[in-house]
Amino acid sequence: MKFFILALLFVSAAADRIIGGSPISSNQVPYLVNLKRFGSLLCGGSLIGSNYALSAAHCNTAASSLTVTAGDHSLSSNDGTEQPSGVVRTIPHPQYSSQTLVNDIMLLQLSTSISQNSYVQYASLPGAYVHPVVGTMCIVCGWGNTAVVGSDYPDTPYCVSLPVISNADCNVAYDGRIYDTMMCLGYLGEGGKDSCLGDSGGPATCHGALHGVVSWGIGCAYPDYPGVYTRVSHYISWINQYV
Repeated sequence: MKFFILALLFVSAAADRIIGGSPISSNQVPYLVNLKRFGSLLCGGSLIGSNYALSAAHCNTAASSLTVTAGDHSLSSNDGTEQPSGVVRTIPHPQYSSQTLVNDIMLLQLSTSISQNSYVQYASLPGAYVHPVVGTMCIVCGWGNTAVVGSDYPDTPYCVSLPVISNADCNVAYDGRIYDTMMCLGYLGEGGKDSCLGDSGGPATCHGALHGVVSWGIGCAYPDYPGVYTRVSHYISWINQYV
């Protein structure tokens, strides 16, 4: 799921996929993982260590119901590259707000160690408080919705390339609801490309580093409402307490 604002209210929805992107090969984004709740896709995430994945706090649910799978490609068939793991505990940021979606970031401690190979790699984290400059192109990936209207759910992940938008411009679009710990990606005035429901918690990678976590937005790929992401670089010290 990805949180959306409709009629100025926060609502969540069922899983869907990247809009305006393209399908990827099975080892193209080796740090991409999915979170399944009782076997059904819930959110995306990124593998950041042998026993930890990073996702969005709004994806939090009972750890006992979750499975995190690295090296997954097709959701409906066995690729032979999957490394699934149960979740020992979810660690949402202690200052996460479900009202403002500030600090929308969560660690998942895995019950099984995930090993690196040609299909599975740990994501590279940015330096603390390092921000990609406006205009930097970033890659966002997930199994979420690909339809601007209605839903169209993929069996394999898609990625889309999106530019960084200044927080000042994004705040105009979102009436002052963008905080320093958030970043915005998209095409203001154009739309057509975005993350969407089901991509929540998934990676936004800029210059090879995991700079964003899919968080929220108004609709999907609307011209005046870019996607909003949690800035990973603001949470490096918190992440390092665990990983």
